[in-house]
Amino acid sequence: MLFTATTRPEEIWAIVIKELQLATKIVQHPFRFVNFCTSAGNQPDSRYVVLREVTEELQMLFYTDSRSKKIAQIRENPHVSLLFYHPSARCQVKIKGIATMLTQKEATKNYWENIPPEAQKAYQSNRPPKTQVDRAEKGMMVDVEYQNKFFSVIKVIPKEVECLQLDSKGHLRLAFVLENEKWQSSWLVP
Repeated sequence: MLFTATTRPEEIWAIVIKELQLATKIVQHPFRFVNFCTSAGNQPDSRYVVLREVTEELQMLFYTDSRSKKIAQIRENPHVSLLFYHPSARCQVKIKGIATMLTQKEATKNYWENIPPEAQKAYQSNRPPKTQVDRAEKGMMVDVEYQNKFFSVIKVIPKEVECLQLDSKGHLRLAFVLENEKWQSSWLVP
């Protein structure tokens, strides 16, 4: 368990921040892969992404191909939701926030060089993500001339954080809402 009924909200906040930050450093951390949900018209659209960085202000960064559908969806509606689950601690963390993209220059300058060359290939496809191809191998073709041309960084600025601690003695739910640049907490019925 990450928290109990006697854990103070400010302690829970610190625990959640610590776990999110650990997920960016520990490859096996359960919060490393997060369900990232955008809106596609009037439909939710979810996919897993890798949590790359959590700033001191709790802004979360993810890498993607700038041609991906999620980029167009964010431009249409920047309200997103992130869902984390820690199976051994039986704790779910849901974050609602506003997504923006770093400029190509910012993304390249601050993040591209830190990506191993093998991983850089994920952003060098000669076709946009979800393009239909007649053979699987065509979907894996990269063009190194693209280098970082399609590399993009999504930044999510959280507005609400909700923690659900599952417990056989009774589930616990605590919400944090950003109001006037301060995080306010309140216990909720699970």
